[in-house]
Amino acid sequence: MTNIVEWGKLTWLEAEQAVKMMPACILPFGAIEAHGPHLTLDTDNGIVEEKCRRICEATGIIKMPLMPFGVVFSLYGYPGSLTISHDTMCILIKELISSLREKGFKIIFVHSHHGGNSGMVKQAVRESSVEYPDMKLVILSELSALRKAQDEYCTSPHEDPTRAHADELETSQALECCPERVFMDRAVTDYPEFPLDFSCSPYRWIEFSKYGVMGDACAGTKEKGEAFLKAELTPMIEKVKYVLANNLNGYK
Repeated sequence: MTNIVEWGKLTWLEAEQAVKMMPACILPFGAIEAHGPHLTLDTDNGIVEEKCRRICEATGIIKMPLMPFGVVFSLYGYPGSLTISHDTMCILIKELISSLREKGFKIIFVHSHHGGNSGMVKQAVRESSVEYPDMKLVILSELSALRKAQDEYCTSPHEDPTRAHADELETSQALECCPERVFMDRAVTDYPEFPLDFSCSPYRWIEFSKYGVMGDACAGTKEKGEAFLKAELTPMIEKVKYVLANNLNGYK
């Protein structure tokens, strides 16, 4: 992997020069939450860090430090899961955008692997875009591409076509992105019986799922993880390059 520019590892003199050369960056957001008996609590963080590194490697944008905490509701009932409030998350994103703007950034990409952050990311980016019309703010998310890859590469049934958690998909992603966070000898297969009103009522998953796993974690492999990452990152990288080419003079 070629060198990428990581903001937190620069001196202030280097940072000043880096933003002049590339006034575009990516903010990675994760979470601390239960991921079954075989994945560590910070699995979302390991996955999103690696995805953002690969995006930066392919495009030259600057990688910001990870925000390791997020909004956790569904998995909060399991020991180890931590959360911040919706309001705190939204304010945090908006203040980071404001701070980055003051430091000279013109384009900010935001990517969260943790689905529980998505509502706040969207709200904060929308509000910030109104407040700072001179900036280009972009949420990177390719769930449709990921779901197509899931249909193609997964060998186990999907528990829910709109959700994936600590199952074959996410376990494979972790094996590719952060294998040190995976303990396959502890992986389980668990297809919980969902309440009839699951899709329209708020539930803590611990109410109906012993492990917090939504499918067959045992079917996860590094090879599948590589395919999932490629499916998700290819269109993300294309969008980053498109935004840079259309908003930064001289970028090709």
